[in-house]
Amino acid sequence: MDGSKSMPAQPDMHHDPQVQPYLDLHDRIGDELPGRDIEWHSHWRRGCLQRFADQGFPTARDENWRYTPLRPVLSKQFAPPQKLHAKAGWTAERIEEVEHSLIFVDGVFQGSGSGTGSPPGIRIESIADVLGKDPGYLRPYLGKSSGEAVHAFSLINNALYSDGLLIEIGPEVKSDALLELLFVSQTAAALILPRIVVISRSGSSARIVERHAGQPGIYSLTSSVGEIYLEKGAYLNYHLIESASDTAYQVLGNWAYLNADSQLDFHTTTVGGALVRNDLVIDLKEPGAECNLFGAYCLSGRQHVDNFTTVIHSAPHCNSNEHYKGVLDQRSRAVFHGRVRVAPDAQQTDAQQANNTLLLSSDAEIDAKPQLEIYADDVKCSHGATVGNLDEQAIFYLKARGIDRDSARSMLIRAFVDEILNMTEADQIRQHVKTLVDGKMSSFQKPLKSGAQT
Repeated sequence: MDGSKSMPAQPDMHHDPQVQPYLDLHDRIGDELPGRDIEWHSHWRRGCLQRFADQGFPTARDENWRYTPLRPVLSKQFAPPQKLHAKAGWTAERIEEVEHSLIFVDGVFQGSGSGTGSPPGIRIESIADVLGKDPGYLRPYLGKSSGEAVHAFSLINNALYSDGLLIEIGPEVKSDALLELLFVSQTAAALILPRIVVISRSGSSARIVERHAGQPGIYSLTSSVGEIYLEKGAYLNYHLIESASDTAYQVLGNWAYLNADSQLDFHTTTVGGALVRNDLVIDLKEPGAECNLFGAYCLSGRQHVDNFTTVIHSAPHCNSNEHYKGVLDQRSRAVFHGRVRVAPDAQQTDAQQANNTLLLSSDAEIDAKPQLEIYADDVKCSHGATVGNLDEQAIFYLKARGIDRDSARSMLIRAFVDEILNMTEADQIRQHVKTLVDGKMSSFQKPLKSGAQT
């Protein structure tokens, strides 16, 4: 982000055919993107484009993508839609009692669906507008995540995003309002590049829900980047709900930086998408910071979801708690890679991690890789993963009490997932995700009679 005054050279235009279309896209639209006349921003964009040109897309040789084949995505070409055509007869299911809803169609802001203006004490503004009025304001925040070992999809967002949202919760603002960001995909082969910057000032608290939905049967590629900053004593409750079409591809990255005594509760619920990759990187930068990560994923057919989390304990006296649960049916596949890194000076760390998965079919598969990297000696850390199918003894117990097998099975699945869903504090969000899970469960096949899988 700091960069020198010299601009990176134009990326070499002779590349892998999977990379070239995105370089050509930059040639076509680069002069129309926001921030092109701002030195630091333009330098950063072109640096990301050069990195993308140099490294290309991940392959099976990349350990971080070993279990997520990208051939279905890379075999297609995507581009930002030139025109938006409203699709009559289809709208995303609404969440009841949402105070403020901001709607994006194919990545383009369409206006507010409910509420008037911004919640009191919260600034919501287009990133393009902020860059136009006061570009220096965003410099400490926009693109900080690109300093990490980011992959090609995030680099594409950095180089090609056309707009986004700045959400800033003011100092000591305690907001009970629920702010919804609804991203709807409805154009075939659309490249959708959401960009979100959230700044929670000292002593503030707020609730945000980010939803991704889509027209059934429409395939698209969403590559989003969210950058979240919590100042001293701030609290943010963030929900990511993924219910896109089962033909859509999504690669979503969120980076969070937590200062002293701040707390981030991050919930992820995934029921839709053909291939979904969720990158979540949390840096507990100062003493007293805390994060709680909860994830639930329910998949069927040939769906694939990859949850790749990294929690970095950079300072002493920080806590992290991570718990993900998944239910896989038919030929679906999931990946959980949970990495916790405790720095040498991060004494008195408490880091807990767990991943539990139900396999309802002999063809379903989970690849779990919990990982601890501990460089301090005064810590309390644990991780664990379990894989199996439904307990036949529990099913027998319910059948003995007059409950048929299918109902018993549904009750056990729901109880398994509810442990995560009930962590959601907002009643309307909790009810919404439970409805989504119930809808997904209705597509599950009848139970198999095979024994437990481990």
